Formats: sequence, C-alpha cells, structure tokens
Amino acid sequence: MLRFIGERALHAVVVVILAAIGAFFLMEAVPGDSAASAVGPGATAEQYQIAREELGLDDPVATRFGNWASGIVQGDLGNSLIPPNQSVTDMIGNALPVTMQLAFTAIILSLAIAVPVAVWSAYRRGGVFDQIASVVAFAFISVPSFVAGLLLIYLFVFNHSLAQQIILGLAVIIGLGVALSPIGRRGGRDSPGVMWGRALIGGLIVGGVLALIALLLPEFPRQGFVPVAEGLGDNLRSIALPALTLALMEVAIFTRVLRTDMISTLQQDFVLSARAKGMPTGHVLVAEALRPSTVSIVTLAGISLGRLIGGTVVVERLFNLPGMGSMIVDAVQNDNLPVVLGGVIVIAVFYVLVNTAVDITYALIDPRIRRG
Repeated sequence: MLRFIGERALHAVVVVILAAIGAFFLMEAVPGDSAASAVGPGATAEQYQIAREELGLDDPVATRFGNWASGIVQGDLGNSLIPPNQSVTDMIGNALPVTMQLAFTAIILSLAIAVPVAVWSAYRRGGVFDQIASVVAFAFISVPSFVAGLLLIYLFVFNHSLAQQIILGLAVIIGLGVALSPIGRRGGRDSPGVMWGRALIGGLIVGGVLALIALLLPEFPRQGFVPVAEGLGDNLRSIALPALTLALMEVAIFTRVLRTDMISTLQQDFVLSARAKGMPTGHVLVAEALRPSTVSIVTLAGISLGRLIGGTVVVERLFNLPGMGSMIVDAVQNDNLPVVLGGVIVIAVFYVLVNTAVDITYALIDPRIRRG
C-alpha cells in the first residue's frame, strides 16, 4: 500500500510541474501588457519603462520562468500588479476557503441525495419511484447552472412561502413514489405484504423528512458570503443556495451512474448468495452491493470536486462570492499575470491531490487494485 501511495505521489508531482510550465507559457502567449496594467492608463512612458524593468518583462522568457519558478519553490507567488499590490498568497488565502467550502458542500450534498435515491431506484427498478427519479435526474441535467441559480433565488429569496409549498408538494409526490415503488417490480424473495409494508414505511419517512425541511426552511440571503468566524448559521445560509445550484446537476449524474452499477451488482453471485442466506435487505443493499458499486461514483466525485474548485465562476458571480473563480476572472481581465498564475497553480495542486486521493480510495475499496 505504501508503494502504491508513493507511486501516486510521484505522478502528482510530475503533473503539477507540467501544469506550472504549461500555465506560464500559455499566459505568455495571451495578448496584453502586464506593465500597462501595473502603471495604469495615465502613466508616462518613463513610468511604463520602469515598470517593465521591475517586472522583468525585457528579460528572456526562460529567465522570467526561472525567476517565477524559484519564487514558487520558496512559497512566494509574487504580488498583484493592481493597487494596492496585495500579496498573491494573501489573496488566494482569502478566496480559496470560499471556493473550497462551496465545492465540498456541493459534493457532500450531492452524495447525500444521490446515494439513497440510486440505491432505492436500483432495488425497485422499474417501479414508480425509479421512474420519477429518472425523470427528475434528466431534468436536472438539462438545466444550466446559471438558470438553476436564478430559479433558486426567485423561489428561496423572493418567494419563501412558495418554496415551502413546492417542497411540501415534492414531499407528497416522492413519498407516494416510495410507497408505490413495488408496482412494476418483478421477482424478489420478499412476500408481497412485507414488500408493501417496507415501501409504505419508507414513503412515510421520506415524505416526513421533506415536510419537516419545508416547515423549518430558513430565510436565505440574495448574495454575499459570511465567514464561519462570524457565525456558523449565517455562513451556512450564505453558502446554501450556491452549493445547491452546483449540486443539482451532480445529483443527477451521480444517481444515474450509481443506479446502473447497483443494478449490475445486485445480479452478482455474491449478492444472490447473501440474499439466499436470509440476510436482511438493508444489509444486502448497503454492506454487500453498495461498496463494490461505489468505484465509479468515487471517480466522478473526485473529478467533479476538482472541476468545481476551478470552475465555479458562474455561480460565484451570480451570488457575489469572493472565491477563486471570481479572483482569476478579474485578474485575467486586468492582465494581472501573477494572480492568474498563482490561482492556476493552486487549483492544479488541489486537483491533483483530489485525484491522488481518489486513486488511493480505489485501493481501499477494492484490494485487487493495490495488489495489481
């Protein structure tokens, strides 16, 4: 296992180095003049030339890359070219926690919704609940994030009572879907009475939870971000709608992938053997079938997390969040090269770390991977 982790760590270092080289030379090819951004539009020719010398823009490209790379090795990402010329490290230190919390909250929320929905859909394949879940998943996939964000703002910010009514309606529909899920299901070892009884209890639980959420639904702010230090409740309310906006599409994708894998796993001999031994349905679904079915969803979760860390620009702009996406977009518009490069490197490091963690998780889930 240690050898496996060491190999993945070495690969991660190589990828980060290649990403740093690629980011630097790509930014060199982008039109614009960092010196002009640094001195501003009203600067004289002399001030402009001094800025070019201070920034080393007249040096060869290889020299500039060497100076920049040596600074990164020493932990120095440089300073912003735009007044007040703040340290890039400080800027990233302020923006990164916002984006990280947004991305992690979206992924956790997605998995919390997708896993039980996919497991139940696979177990009741072809039933009412499975059909409703499939329709909703395809609808979520079809809605762009900025449209979903605007709809959530309209409902939860400006029409709070309407949002409560919609959630109560969903509680009734989804609860009935769970309760009626045995319809269309063929086979199975449970008697019809037991099957309907469990479905009815499940429908009552799911519907009751959604109804409770509707009754306790808090007020959400239109935009802005509240740090955790200023109150956990206010922080969660400020991040809830942006995280839900990102989570909707992820829920749909996770649900479809895990459902397909679960259906295949439920047909495997070891699962059929566990059911033949009289194992409870919950044990068979969670302990026997879910674990080997999670390899694909772990892959998707890792890719999605890395993508969300570097790709939350639209949502951050929509909800006015001071995250990495907003910081990098502003820097690109102002030809603020040190901020762009610093942000790209940090995102690349986190993306590589996440995917390395996914590879290690594979080995923990399936011993065949680490032995191979």
